[in-house]
Amino acid sequence: MAYKVLYIDDLETESRLRDIGNLGYEVKLYNPTSDLTDLFDELEPDTRACVLDYRLTKGINNACFDAPTIAQTLRTKHKNDLKDFPLVLMSNETIKVKEYDKDLTSQDLFDFVLTKEEFSSNKKKFKKKLDAFIKSYETIVEYKFDLKKTIKFDDNYILHSRIKSDAAAISKNLFTLSSFIYYDIVRPIGIMIGEDVLSARLGVSKKSGDWDKLLEKISSCMYKGVFSEYLSRWWMDKINRWWNDEISPKVSLRSLSAEERVKLIKSKTGLEKLIPIIKTKHSLSSNFWTICKYSGQPIDPFDGIELLKVYTPWQEKEYLSIDSALNKMDEYKSLVSDIDKKAIREIVKKERANG
Repeated sequence: MAYKVLYIDDLETESRLRDIGNLGYEVKLYNPTSDLTDLFDELEPDTRACVLDYRLTKGINNACFDAPTIAQTLRTKHKNDLKDFPLVLMSNETIKVKEYDKDLTSQDLFDFVLTKEEFSSNKKKFKKKLDAFIKSYETIVEYKFDLKKTIKFDDNYILHSRIKSDAAAISKNLFTLSSFIYYDIVRPIGIMIGEDVLSARLGVSKKSGDWDKLLEKISSCMYKGVFSEYLSRWWMDKINRWWNDEISPKVSLRSLSAEERVKLIKSKTGLEKLIPIIKTKHSLSSNFWTICKYSGQPIDPFDGIELLKVYTPWQEKEYLSIDSALNKMDEYKSLVSDIDKKAIREIVKKERANG
């Protein structure tokens, strides 16, 4: 059965409505009026998501408010019930989208944001992400806000105590718990890792002929909870246990170079088409453990430039490779320490001096 989606836009042509409908949604367009209560007449009991343009004051119905006001109205209405649904900001105003995207979870309004250009360039990704959020709300209700069941946590492992306490501190609100799971647990590098980080930590290039076969061997380590249909993630504790049980109980994964890791994995699995990752130009170590925030290239954190952000206790720090820092310092300078900025400037001077 198709999900019902309300699309709110004051200047929308039929093309955008058709685009959303072609993704398999039952979509209805609402051009807002100056009376907020009219919105509730447009919502149907089984509406499962709402997509909003940011600017809503230029239409023929003379609305006097923009998307945040409508979003706040909807969030307030469903604050303490089980009828809330994902709200998505989709706008041509790139600056506004970036403002919300920088600190999305603190806005208490939208589940995710994107530009209309991003939507048009990858509609399938939009559908996959929106469906994942809709299913997240449904699953949270199904499991009565039980975090462990919602993320399908294996009780053979220990969940970080702060995750449990932070989740418990969230009131029984669908939006806040769904956002907490997505933005604080599933998406960051921490108790879970994505495929790029998995590749870095195993030292194995994703271009390897046997990469998919290696993924099959660690399939039991994959995350299966909410949002797993949108983001492929692996439990790091399970990867460590797999390494200890199947590859090398005596030598830790972290202590080895990519070449050493690949050699051991090949000897234990028989996957001869695995090849080690090659380090970047300015990297000294191939003891890869994370990825560059900009390029996605594997790096050893000791070779990286730490990004100064607020991290939860279970999240790992993010880094830029020196290669990316040399090219993208202007973009990331607010997140880089003065000491690291100085170090990068010295590298630039040396490279210029050497021609």
